[in-house]
Amino acid sequence: MKSSIGFFELDWLLTPGPTPPVTAEEKFSLRRLSYDIPEEVGQAWVDCLELGDGIALYRAVHDLGKSPFGQLMPMMNVRTVAPEHMFSAQIWLSGMGCHQERWQGGEAAPVEILAGPGQDTFRFWKAYDVRVLVMGGVVSEMRSIFISEGLLETLLGDDVSEALRARLGLGAQTETVVLPMPPYIGAPLKEALSEQYAGPARRLFAQAKALEYLGGLVNFLHADEPQKVVRRHTAKIRALKDRLLALEGRLPSLNELAKEFGLSAKRLNAEFSAEFGQSIFAFVTTHRLEQAHSVLMTSAVPMKLIAERLGYSHVNHFITAFRKKFGYPPGSLRKNGAV
Repeated sequence: MKSSIGFFELDWLLTPGPTPPVTAEEKFSLRRLSYDIPEEVGQAWVDCLELGDGIALYRAVHDLGKSPFGQLMPMMNVRTVAPEHMFSAQIWLSGMGCHQERWQGGEAAPVEILAGPGQDTFRFWKAYDVRVLVMGGVVSEMRSIFISEGLLETLLGDDVSEALRARLGLGAQTETVVLPMPPYIGAPLKEALSEQYAGPARRLFAQAKALEYLGGLVNFLHADEPQKVVRRHTAKIRALKDRLLALEGRLPSLNELAKEFGLSAKRLNAEFSAEFGQSIFAFVTTHRLEQAHSVLMTSAVPMKLIAERLGYSHVNHFITAFRKKFGYPPGSLRKNGAV
């Protein structure tokens, strides 16, 4: 059978029985940590999604409606030392946060960092010593990304990674900066912790959004320079397409694909998009939905099982994605509408 993007095999989707189990490392479920604050102050929590290889995404919610409006309420103290320098970015969807940070090993007085919607915070640190306060009287919501220096260089390339820190003004003497940013820059971080996908598909989606965020940030900071993707690795990109079309079951991460093809993840995704008009994640999603279309028309495999094998966390997410692509629900391909 031939689709609009090439030949594909369907055996992995058609195999009877439950979805093969994934390891704990592949589950990539959110970990929730509740803040230890008095009930009369409110409640707050942070969700973390660790993607491995030195990258983590965070979503924090502070429901401080019981607290005095406008007053900065202490949330927690954080002290940690990373094995290598970390780049982190933080966006606020609502409310306001304050970090009292100690740099240079705590030798100097704390530096007070205030941020809210439209004022994004960027850090490049190895030792992290901070007191976190959040504005009371409202619900505040924050997203952040932490990336090790080594992975940042893998994702963007050494030159772009160094240029990014330079454009942000991050260095040995200035570990944190707050800069005005348009909302569209942080949009991928807002979307990255979507509950739509599960397992390896969730990792690939989250990494794609992280890369989209970094690429958008780099382009914004270099807006005065022409942005043009030069296709230097056509043979590798076409080989990558063949690799993606042959995939069955588990999805590799962007980092794994970048290492396999010897390019940074940003370069790999950019050249792939230039060559085929879709990002790697969008290409894989389209391909797998076409595989599902064929399975639904030619087999009785339950729709729920197909959704699980494609990496959707719930069959309803699969139905929504299928309808968006084909213009009709997957159940319409089966006379009895079985799911």
